[in-house]
Amino acid sequence: MLYIDNIPLVEYNNIIQVEYVVINMLKHGILGLLNYGDMTGYEIMKVFRDSLSFFWTANTSQIYRELNTLKKDGFVTDIVVKQTGKPDKKVFSITESGREELKRWLREYDYGNRNSPLCMKVFFSGELPKEENIERLREIKNEAQQAIERYSSVFETMKIYKGMVARPEDSVYWNMTVEYGIRYMKMLSEWCDCCIKILEDVEK
Repeated sequence: MLYIDNIPLVEYNNIIQVEYVVINMLKHGILGLLNYGDMTGYEIMKVFRDSLSFFWTANTSQIYRELNTLKKDGFVTDIVVKQTGKPDKKVFSITESGREELKRWLREYDYGNRNSPLCMKVFFSGELPKEENIERLREIKNEAQQAIERYSSVFETMKIYKGMVARPEDSVYWNMTVEYGIRYMKMLSEWCDCCIKILEDVEK
């Protein structure tokens, strides 16, 4: 698998993931999920993995760290639920101030940073042999094709979650994000084909 700054290329999307953006997005992603209902940290991680990972990734430590911050900010609360024969679990809930913060963030549309680590590297790739660059582009295209297959299966996952929330009509918006991921990867695949042809035609 190809990586950019230790992040899988196919998950990078066209938005640069500088740290403050990652933290800000994760914060509101967690609030968005808790707005659908109370969840444990594990459940939040599972939803991220099942239905959000095609456009945003997060690991367990990041989620729990952000949950603690959200609690300190008064955006979430938690209670410890006793379980027979199992370890106690901590369940998180969104507060009214957390819900207002989510709405504030939703109204601040951000169409994404135009910075692209991939394009920055391609721009200076004349330093490398042409054959190596062509092979790299073929690998990127292959990754994009695999991502398209994975993303296409997410629609089925969305159907499952649709039956678990109070507003199932929200799934229309979930599906929009899946469509975005698929279209982006198709564009990336086509771009690789274009670049490969350009390089193959050089000095013919």
